[in-house]
Amino acid sequence: MTAQNGMDYYQILGVAPNATADQIKKAYRELAKINHPDSKGGDKAAEEKFKQISEAYSVLGDEKKRRQYDMLRNGGFPGGPGGFTFNANDYQRYADGGLYDNLQDIFGNLFGQQQGSGGNGNTSTRQSPFGGGGTIDFEDIFARRRGNRPAGGNQADIETAVSIPLEVAANGGETIIKTGSGKKIKIRIPAGIEEGKQIRIKGQGRVLRPDTPPGDLYVRIKIAPNTEFERVGNDIHSKIYLNLAEAILGTDVQVKTISQKKVKLKIPAGTSSGKIFRLQGLGIRTKNNQGDHYVRIEIDVPANLSMSQRREFKSWAKKQGLLK
Repeated sequence: MTAQNGMDYYQILGVAPNATADQIKKAYRELAKINHPDSKGGDKAAEEKFKQISEAYSVLGDEKKRRQYDMLRNGGFPGGPGGFTFNANDYQRYADGGLYDNLQDIFGNLFGQQQGSGGNGNTSTRQSPFGGGGTIDFEDIFARRRGNRPAGGNQADIETAVSIPLEVAANGGETIIKTGSGKKIKIRIPAGIEEGKQIRIKGQGRVLRPDTPPGDLYVRIKIAPNTEFERVGNDIHSKIYLNLAEAILGTDVQVKTISQKKVKLKIPAGTSSGKIFRLQGLGIRTKNNQGDHYVRIEIDVPANLSMSQRREFKSWAKKQGLLK
């Protein structure tokens, strides 16, 4: 089982299939640091590599997703090219086992996603990787087998979407949604939830007939853009700006984390622009994983020096051998 680019997730991270969680995390960190777009100055190849690394780690860095990925990679579905046949009956044992959500995420990464025609664009179909020109509608397959999903399942179920701040997605919290009937409902957001995940609220769907129970409401999570933090898996990336003197002489800075706490970071003398510091364990915490916070240093170079300041700086630079 391979990723979109035809490579195995383990190959992308450069680890063996039996690598430990710590080995996978270490490999991801090293590769992410080397290929981060900010450190490559807009290098498209590095940007694409960084996306592949992030995609691989989002699966292999999660114990449950990795277990399911390994099952698929090692021939989880019998028959067919590469050991796989996409048949609804074969999916039954996976759907009944409660693997729907993560399998759908993995298939979305592996085969690419197209938006179905019509509606709100939430129905996902994937091109069959085995030829024939057909598409596989994983949403519909699992919905029909389980009978409790909005697409192809209980017609009384409804689906909506809500946009939440990255901080709420990372730390958990509550938000208010408004149904089509105007009713306001408070929902709990679990810590570490990812873009596109659904939260099910029982009994808040349609009432089709007086003698039948109401359906359920499925709330799809969207995460609003954030100018301060960037999320990569469960890691957080941010920037700190230093002036020239702070970079040359060293300083202590306060770094705000995704949990809104501030921690002190010691900047050593002679720090260059682009240097990345790791704050271990201060990223996003989930049941199976604890991310880190990476801080990238940017140096503000003064643009409007006075003549006397320019002369002083030039004299100092010559003494240091920086200028001839």
